[in-house]
Amino acid sequence: SRSEVNMKLFDELEVGSVCKGKVTSIKDFGVFVDVGGAEGLVHISEMSWSRVTTPSEFINLGDEVDVFVLGVDKENRRISLGMKQLQPDPWVEVIQRFKTGQIVKGTIMRIVPFGAFISIDGLVEGLIHISELSFEHVKTVSDVVSVGQEVEAKIIKLIPEEQKIGLTLKLPKEKKSSESKSSETGSSETDVVPDIVEKKIVVDQDTPPTMETMVKKALDEG
Repeated sequence: SRSEVNMKLFDELEVGSVCKGKVTSIKDFGVFVDVGGAEGLVHISEMSWSRVTTPSEFINLGDEVDVFVLGVDKENRRISLGMKQLQPDPWVEVIQRFKTGQIVKGTIMRIVPFGAFISIDGLVEGLIHISELSFEHVKTVSDVVSVGQEVEAKIIKLIPEEQKIGLTLKLPKEKKSSESKSSETGSSETDVVPDIVEKKIVVDQDTPPTMETMVKKALDEG
């Protein structure tokens, strides 16, 4: 009977093993896979190392798939399965290729109220917090970046064990540009000095200027 098959399957399934199955149902939270008489769940977070928004975009009903056994609960008759475990772990490559302070190129994939998620070389996604989008105050993330935009960002936080990468768009060249703008609008010594020098050397055109004349003129005007 099917019940006996199920019992035997639960006894035979081992955590860490790989088995073949068929997709029997697709839900918003994942997919159910028949692994030989019993259905197991591949949660949406276990389908791929990259972000899966909708399982139906990633897999089709009736697909034959290889799955990794994550857990077997005999008492409650539940089987937890994974698919990303059979794919290369991109975080291994992340550790080898990237480090804090490194400048990387990426594509803006998602925009959320608190920042933007960027795909780095198609490997993993990192977060650019809204406070790291610009040297200026940012009210709305979409005012600075848009989905699909290619950007250069600097890694400011890298925690592989938590699968987290934090980045900033506040690069040095932008900072210098910002500083040059402020120097143009604000006053500084370099703004004032040319005026003073100019005043000091303006003398009667009929009389060739001498050092004494220039000093006297400067003192009079001061």
